[in-house]
Amino acid sequence: MSSEKTSAKKESNGSKGRPKGATTWTFPKNTLEEALEIPKAIESKHGGNPMRAVDLVRAVGYKKPGDWRFQDLLKSANQYGLVTGSGATATVKLEKVGQDVVAPSSPRDRQNALLSAFRNVEDFKKVEAFYNNKPLPEDEFFENTLIREFGVPRERVETFIRVFSTNLSYLKAFKATAPTSELTVADGDGLRQIDKPQTKTVSSGDSSAGRTFLDTCFVMMPFGPWFDQYYREVYSPAIKDAGLEPVRADELFSTGTVIEQIWEQIGKAKVLLADLTGKNANVFYELGLAHAKRKPVVFTSGKLEDVPFDLRHLRVIIYDIQDPFWGEKLKINLSTYLKHARTSPDKSIPQPFRQMEKEGDSPEA
Repeated sequence: MSSEKTSAKKESNGSKGRPKGATTWTFPKNTLEEALEIPKAIESKHGGNPMRAVDLVRAVGYKKPGDWRFQDLLKSANQYGLVTGSGATATVKLEKVGQDVVAPSSPRDRQNALLSAFRNVEDFKKVEAFYNNKPLPEDEFFENTLIREFGVPRERVETFIRVFSTNLSYLKAFKATAPTSELTVADGDGLRQIDKPQTKTVSSGDSSAGRTFLDTCFVMMPFGPWFDQYYREVYSPAIKDAGLEPVRADELFSTGTVIEQIWEQIGKAKVLLADLTGKNANVFYELGLAHAKRKPVVFTSGKLEDVPFDLRHLRVIIYDIQDPFWGEKLKINLSTYLKHARTSPDKSIPQPFRQMEKEGDSPEA
C-alpha cells in the first residue's frame, strides 16, 4: 500500500497536488509502446511464463520492484490488458492481448491486439468514440472537453493528451486503426489524419508500409548518395530479416532537438548498427552515447583501419565493395550478427560497461 502511495505522488506530468478523492488513475501514465516493455520482457526472458516482479524489474532496466517508475510501468501494462498482476510482490502473467502483440501468429494479429490494448482503457475508448471521424481540436479546447465531458482531473489532462496522442501515432505506425475510426494526430504542420488499415499484403520493400516489428535497430552511419543506397538495399533488409525495425537519424520527425531524438532512439533500440567507414565524427559521437547507455552495437566498415583498435574484439563486419557479391554477403553476415547481438547482448558491449551492468548499476530510464 505504501508503494502505491509513493507511485501516485510521482506523477509523470510533474504536478504536485491533486483534488481530494482523485487518488486512482483511470488511464495509464505510460504510452502503449512504453508499457510493452513488460510483456516483451516476460516473453524474451521467461518464455512467456508468469514472472515474479522481483525478476521482472531487472529485465526492464530497474533495480528494485518498489521503484515507482517500475510500478507505474507495470500498472500501465495492466491497464492496457497486456498482463495481470501488479505490485512489488506480484507474479505477473502475460495475457492473450499481450501475447498477440509480442508473439503474434501474423501481422494482423499484432495490429488487432494493439488496438484492443488501446481500447482496453475505457477513457481512451470513450474519447476515440467521441471524436470519431473528426479532427482533434487545439490543445485548449481539447483540454476543456476532457475535463468537462470525460472528468479527467485538470492536473492530469496534459498527461492524458500526451499519452493519448502518442498512442494514436503508434497505432498509425502499425496500421492498427479501426476501419470506422479516422482520428487525427497533431504534428508540427497541423493535423494529419490517421489512415484506415490497408488490406493489401505489405512487402518488406514497401517503404510506405507500417512497422512490422516491435524492437528497433538504430543505424549510425554517414549520409550521402552511396550510404543512403547501402541503407535502403543492404542494411534495412538485413535488419528486418533479423526481426528488427530499422531506424536512421534522418527518419526522425518527432519534437525536440536532433540530439534529443537520437538519444531517445538509442535508448529504445534493442540493438544498434554502426558503419565506421571514414571515421565519421557524428557516428563516433552517437556510438559513444550508445556505449554509455550500455547498448549492444554491431559494427561494419569498408576498412579495418577505420575501426578503433579497442573495438576490434567486438562484432565487426568488414566489407569490400570491390567484391561483386559484397552486398549479398554483407546482408547475410549482418542478419546473423544482429540476431546474435539480440540474444547475447553482452558480447556486443565493451567490457567496462558490461562490468557495470553485472554490478547492478542499472541505466536510468
